[in-house]
Formats: sequence, C-alpha cells, structure tokens
Amino acid sequence: MASIKKITDNISQLSAVVEEYSIALNKETQNFSLKITIDNLKSQIDDLQNQLYQENLKREKEIVQLRFKGKVARFGTFPLALVGGLTNSFSNAVFNTSKYFQFGNKGGVKIDTIINETIDLRLEGIGKGSTIFYLSAKTSPDLFGNSVIQSSLDNVFDLLNSQNPEQIIDNISIVGSRSIKYYSDFFEELNKDDLELDLTWHTPNETVKSWEGTKEKILSLYNTLNSIKLSEPEEINFEGEIITLSLKGRFEIFSTDKERFYGTFPNELIEQIKQLHVGDFCKGTILKTIIFNSATGKEKYEYILRDIDI
Repeated sequence: MASIKKITDNISQLSAVVEEYSIALNKETQNFSLKITIDNLKSQIDDLQNQLYQENLKREKEIVQLRFKGKVARFGTFPLALVGGLTNSFSNAVFNTSKYFQFGNKGGVKIDTIINETIDLRLEGIGKGSTIFYLSAKTSPDLFGNSVIQSSLDNVFDLLNSQNPEQIIDNISIVGSRSIKYYSDFFEELNKDDLELDLTWHTPNETVKSWEGTKEKILSLYNTLNSIKLSEPEEINFEGEIITLSLKGRFEIFSTDKERFYGTFPNELIEQIKQLHVGDFCKGTILKTIIFNSATGKEKYEYILRDIDI
C-alpha cells in the first residue's frame, strides 16, 4: 500500500497549488493562461483520485486492535458479560463519527442504513489470550478515492490523543458534538470495569496510529466530556466571501455582516465544494452549536456547513 501515501501526498500538493492559482485568477479574471493551468492541474488531481480509488479498493478493510488490560483481563481470559458493552460502545462511537464525517448533523433511518452498509463494522476476531479484540470496517472508497472509515478513524485517534481538556474541546469539532455521548459511554464502560486499553490501527499511509488508554487518560476524557453541555443547533443563512475551502473538510467564510465563520463541512458536499474557489461570493446555510464546558465556564462554537452555492 506504499502507493497510497504517494498518491495522497500528490493530491494535497496539487490541491494547494490550485488554491494559490485560484486566488490569483480571482484578481485576474481574464488571464486565460492561468485558467488553462488550473484546468490541467484539476485533471491531474482527477487522475490521482481515480488511482486512489483503485488502491483503496485493493485494501478492502481497516482493522483496529483493542487490547484490554486490567484485573478482569488477567490470565489471558476475559469475562463474556463485558464483551458486548465494550465493543458496542466503541463501535457506536466510531459509527457516529463516520455519520458526522459523511453527513454532518443529519440523521434518520436512511442515513444510518447508508453508514451501516458503507463501513460495516464487525468483530473480526479475538487475539491470543482472549484480551485482544480485532474490529474491522470496510474501506469503501468514494468516487474521489476517499474512505469514510479511514477519515473517521483519523479523527477518533486525534480526539483520544488530546493532551488536555482544552484540546479535547477543540477536537470535538472533528468527531461531531452529537458523538460526545457515545465516547462518554465507552470511557464509562472502561472505568466501570477498571480497564486500560491499547488501541492500534495500521493506516494506509505506512504509519501506525495508537493510543495508550491509561486509567488517568480515560478518566480525564470521561470527566471532560461529561462536563460539556450543548445548545440546540441554530440555523444561520449567510452571504459572503470564501476565505478557505479545504478538501479535508474545512471552510472559512467572511460574511457580508462582517462575521467570520470557520468550521467543517460533511463529505457529501465534496463534489459541490470542488466547483467553488477561494474568493468566490457565496451563499448558504450553517448550523451553529454552542459547546459549553461547565467545569471551566468556557464555550466554543461548532459551525457545520449545511449547503453552499454561488
């Protein structure tokens, strides 16, 4: 899978160049040479995305290893009664992170079914000694070669590896505020069973992502997430200028009301986003949620782009 890293690196580099040239074109709208260059670069990106799609099809699935440690996991055995609660709470967290990545705050039976079929989370196997569980999920690349589960697992590990409560709050925006409950349930299960956890995933980019879930880290994550209160999402209609549009799911818009909106957009908007450029005047709808940390008295805004057009 060495080629996946090379392909994704090339896509990122070319996308950055396209953004730079698009900014220049916005100032020189009649520069046809620049237009041709941008079109050629976009064609190269399309070819690379098709290569990424083919390579991720070969990968087939992602495997996550959960190694439980604690008194109940001694002597290479594990209580059967605890298996369901732990694997269900973890899979619920991953599932809802995937749903947020693909659809934002949208929900419903149809969307749940789509995510279930896309990632197909399964207990793949049990390791030696019965204290290691292997969970699998389908790689399922989209037409641009991107995998919902790969991106979601990246976000899961970013949240878990938060270094302090402030960073935990910041990383909620990448897993979605509605996913908080499911992570809290998982940490509660670990706390209740007096367990520690080593989590490992061999990524397609030749790296291994891991998390050493000590009792202290698990308790810190649990306490921080439990101190969070969420407002009801507020729908904001906007008109303004595109400052940033990243294919990694980030946006920044400066509205005609002199407000700056910075947040994430769901993967389902990616095809539409690819038609837009930095500097374009746009309009659309954003969902705003206030994330309030009752332990510190601090609040943070979560902005999710629901729709956008020029």
